[in-house]
Amino acid sequence: MQANAVRPSVMVVEDDDELRDRILVPGLRREGFDADGVHSAMALYRALTLRTYDSFVLDLGLPDESGFGVARHLRELGNVGIVMLTGRAGAEDQVRGLDGGADAYLSKPARVDVLAATLRSVLRRTGQDAPMQPPSPGAPGWRLEQQGWQLSSPAGVPVQLSRSERALLELLAASAGQAVQKEDILQHLCGDDEDFDPHRLEMLVHRLRRKVQASIGDELPLITVRGQGYMFLA
Repeated sequence: MQANAVRPSVMVVEDDDELRDRILVPGLRREGFDADGVHSAMALYRALTLRTYDSFVLDLGLPDESGFGVARHLRELGNVGIVMLTGRAGAEDQVRGLDGGADAYLSKPARVDVLAATLRSVLRRTGQDAPMQPPSPGAPGWRLEQQGWQLSSPAGVPVQLSRSERALLELLAASAGQAVQKEDILQHLCGDDEDFDPHRLEMLVHRLRRKVQASIGDELPLITVRGQGYMFLA
C-alpha cells in the first residue's frame, strides 16, 4: 500500500458515533491525517472496496464482528498499521490484540494527540510515514472570556453564561481535551452537597447546548463520552 503523499490515511472503526465523528475523526484530521470513520466491520469492508488506507484504529466491541477478527483480516492486506483503541484494559486482551496483528494497543479514554503520535510511530515502523500537515497554531477556537460570564465562538460571537454553565465549562476546558468524570463535575459544581440530583447535570448540559445553538447557530463542542463523563473541545 502506498502512503498518501501529503496526509497519511487512517480509518477509524468505532461504533460510538459521538466518539468517532466528533472526537476521533476530526481530531486526527487536525493532527494531519486523512481520516475517515465507520461504525462496523461490514461498513469497513465496504469502504475498502472503494479505497485503501495506510492505518486503522479499531475498537474491539463492534456490533457485527470482534475487533480481533477484523485485525486478522486487515493484516492480510499487507503492510498496514493497526492500532486497537478499546475500553478493555486487561492484560489478556492486550496480549491477544498484539499477538493477533495489532501494532499498538491503547485503552480508552485516550487523548487524540497520544493516538496520533502512536499512529505516526506505527507508520514509521511500517515505512509509510509521509510529511505531515500539523494543525495551525493560530486557528481560532471556542474560548471563555476572562472578564464576565461569556463564551465566545470561533467566529467571535458571544454567548452569555449562567454561573453553573461557566463553572462547568471552566472545569472541562482545564482538562486539556480529556473526559471529566460526572462525579468530579458534580463535586465541582455542588461541593459536598450529596443530595444533588445527577440528572440536573444532564439538564444543565442539555440547556447549554440548546442555548448556544439557538443563540449563534453553532454546535457547542461539549461531548458526552459514554461511560465516562463530558469533554469540551475548546
